[in-house]
Amino acid sequence: FVRSVRPPAYPYAIDTALAEQGETIFLADCAGCHGTYAADETLETYPNLLFPLDVIGTDPVVAEGGTIHAPHMVDWYNESFYGEITRMVPDDPFTGYAAPPLDGVWATAPFLHNASVPSIALVLDSTKRPTYWRRVDYDSTNFDDKDLGWPCLSLDHGQDGLDKDEAKHIYDTTQFAHDNGGHPFGDHLTDHERDARHRC
Repeated sequence: FVRSVRPPAYPYAIDTALAEQGETIFLADCAGCHGTYAADETLETYPNLLFPLDVIGTDPVVAEGGTIHAPHMVDWYNESFYGEITRMVPDDPFTGYAAPPLDGVWATAPFLHNASVPSIALVLDSTKRPTYWRRVDYDSTNFDDKDLGWPCLSLDHGQDGLDKDEAKHIYDTTQFAHDNGGHPFGDHLTDHERDARHRC
């Protein structure tokens, strides 16, 4: 079933020249971790690599769930029917995150494993990620096809001190497990290269 799933077709205009430049950058900078993609699936690759937390640098809480925050869940899983099929060993060979395949990634905002980054443009430039942000609106058809993600507003405040109905709409990266740091692998690119890379 998983092999049969196909990403949604990109519904917006594509700048072919920019996408071709982006493909070159993607193959040089991203494909080694995230794989390659082709209409012919026999030509696709996916390395399925696990990266240590100190390399990827993103919020560690989910990765540390089985070793620090909820080790009892690992015991529960391993003692269940599922544990008879495959054992969960969250620190073997080390605690970290796997680089996911990026088929149809444009449609999966917000990004990183904890949904802390609203657009691919900001995934590729960790220096511009807002500490506090919220969506411009909650219309699921409102998509930022320039930055590839949710149209959002950067805020000067987080959730603290707000009514819960207002606070729930604010992504506050200072909260536990909500950090948006790490994955700085696009920071070295120029703005033009970054724009090309997230369009390939």
